[in-house]
Amino acid sequence: MMDWPMFHRDPARTGYTPEAPESPEILRWVLQTGGRIFFASPTVLGSCCYCGSRDGFLYAMGSADGSFIWRFRTGDEGNLSTAVEERLIFAGSSRDGCLRALRADSGTLLWTCQTLGPVFATPLVTDGLVVIGSSDCSLYALEKNSGKLIWEAKTGGELRYAACRSGDLVIVGASDGILYAFVFETGEKVWQYKTGSAIHCTPAACGNLVLTGSDDRNLHAVDLLNGKEIWHFRTENAIRSSCAIAREMVILTSLDGRCYALDLDSGRMLWGYRTGDSIYSSPAIAGETVNFGSNDGYLYGLELATGKLSWRNNLESPIISSPAVAGGMIFIGAENGCLYAFGGSSRSGKRTSKRKK
Repeated sequence: MMDWPMFHRDPARTGYTPEAPESPEILRWVLQTGGRIFFASPTVLGSCCYCGSRDGFLYAMGSADGSFIWRFRTGDEGNLSTAVEERLIFAGSSRDGCLRALRADSGTLLWTCQTLGPVFATPLVTDGLVVIGSSDCSLYALEKNSGKLIWEAKTGGELRYAACRSGDLVIVGASDGILYAFVFETGEKVWQYKTGSAIHCTPAACGNLVLTGSDDRNLHAVDLLNGKEIWHFRTENAIRSSCAIAREMVILTSLDGRCYALDLDSGRMLWGYRTGDSIYSSPAIAGETVNFGSNDGYLYGLELATGKLSWRNNLESPIISSPAVAGGMIFIGAENGCLYAFGGSSRSGKRTSKRKK
């Protein structure tokens, strides 16, 4: 089984796993939380699935059946996405501006780091460090076991979305419309690239490129070495989601309600698929299928090569959360407060769980 331990699965934020979901049309289980699930996206490590809710809790449940394991009260208001590595799980809070490390098996609090602004961003965990942005315009790198500050890098805008890593660089977009690149070990700034408007998404890296959307309606492909633009692709509305990368293809969603496939090298459009409403959900590529949610209430599965609809599941609620794919299953949250799991090899019927009182 391949895990999905952080937003868009890996430090480069490619959103790709070679593991295809099994029977994705079948609803395996549902967990009803006490609040809506907006930008919080699930993570999966081993037999556990984790997700935050606007009821102020971070939930841990069995990935196979949705069985309750533990919950931790953060007081957050629904933007709680996590990163999990080995025995630790990391979560920020937009309410008190803290990053917390918990025991992944029990939800026991181990350490807390206080920033000077709300923390909406998802942690990046790689090579012993946790990297997290804050609305105080700083990017923090902390030692993962102790929470000790290793470095802090200042930017000119709020950092509400996650950073990605490629080689020696960590890259993050800010509300000032600038994409910043820092040295991973020291936090020294290497370059910056300015888009035409605010950046409200997580960049993704592949090869010599880093890609970011912007409220200027463009997907920008930037050279990792010098921060120069290689190409850009224009959609019909702002881009508030992160692209996925596989097979020399870039998969992109936009508030214009479309999912696009582009050639990685040139930015040339290969295909497009229109849904019934705007899309905030970041696509995941699982095997030969593209998975994402839409505000029209559907979870979609498209053929990667052609963009043809393979299946869609009606959740009857807008979907802003982004999918995680692990163990042959797809996990995603919805505004109705439910976390859904589809697929898997089990032949058991649907299980519905409610939050622990």
